[in-house]
Amino acid sequence: MLSYIANINTAQVIQKICKRKNILILNNQEIETDIKQYVKETKVNFNLIKYLIIDLSVITNLDTELIETIYNFSKLYGKARIIILASNYDNQNIVLTNLYELGFYNIINETDIEDKLSIALGEGIQKKDAKKFEKKIEVVQKESKFKKALDKIKHPKQKKEKNKEIKESKSDMPSNLTYLFSLLLEAVTRLVKLICYVLVFVLTSIGLTILLNSELRELVLQIFGLK
Repeated sequence: MLSYIANINTAQVIQKICKRKNILILNNQEIETDIKQYVKETKVNFNLIKYLIIDLSVITNLDTELIETIYNFSKLYGKARIIILASNYDNQNIVLTNLYELGFYNIINETDIEDKLSIALGEGIQKKDAKKFEKKIEVVQKESKFKKALDKIKHPKQKKEKNKEIKESKSDMPSNLTYLFSLLLEAVTRLVKLICYVLVFVLTSIGLTILLNSELRELVLQIFGLK
C-alpha cells in the first residue's frame, strides 16, 4: 500500500507507476499541505503502508520542521519507505543534503521522475546512487580539520620547539639588560680615566714649564708670597 502528497501532475505519474506495479494507493493528498499536521491528524493507518511519497513542491513547512517531521515519521513507522520528490532542487539543497545525511536515499530531483520513481518503488535507490546529495562543503571542512589534527600528531616537536624558543627568549631578557648596563658602566669608567689622564698631563706640563722658565717661576713665587 502507498500514500502520497503531491501536486496534480506528479500525482498522475505516481498513479501510472502504481498501476503498472500493482501497488494499492491507500491515501492521496493533492493540495498544499502542512506535513506535520498531516501526519498528526490524518486518519490513515501508516502502519499499513509500505511507501510514503512526499512531493516538496506542495509542502508548506519550514526546512527544519520538514526534516524533523520526516525523520520522526521514519522512527515511528520504520517499515514505510519514504520517497522524496524534489524536481529541479539543487543537489546541495539544505533539505536534501540533511535527509541524505540522516539516511534517506530515495530522493529524486530530476525533472522527469518516472524512471527514478519506478526504481524507488522497486528495489529502492541505493546510497551510492544518491551520493550527489552528500554535503560537499562540510566534507572539505572535515578533511581540512582532519589534516590539521594529523599534522599535529606527525609533528608534535615543532610546537614544543617553538614554545621553548619563546621561553628562552623571555628568560634571556634580564641577562641582556645586565650585559648592556655593564657595557655602559665600563664606558663611563674609561671616560673618567681618560679625563684624569688629561688633567694629570696638563698639570704636569704646566709644572714643568714653571720649573724650567725662571721668569715664570719668580712670578709664581711672588703670587703665592713665597718671595
